[in-house]
Amino acid sequence: MNTLQVELGTRSYPIYIGQNLLRQSDLITQHIKSNQVLIVSNETVAPLYLHKVVKNLDDFETKSVILPDGEQYK
Repeated sequence: MNTLQVELGTRSYPIYIGQNLLRQSDLITQHIKSNQVLIVSNETVAPLYLHKVVKNLDDFETKSVILPDGEQYK
């Protein structure tokens, strides 16, 4: 796994690059500061990965918003 750090002062965050990262739930959960999580995805990506992400967050209250595809929805 490789990590790229996006430096934005107090809003800095890592980007993890590698295979099968969704199986490593601690990569996500270590950054969550609440018991509630909102997952925003789109109509193309959600069917592929949403279930895996929600499954890794079973200790959290999750809600999902699925947006249509396209730049105008970003």
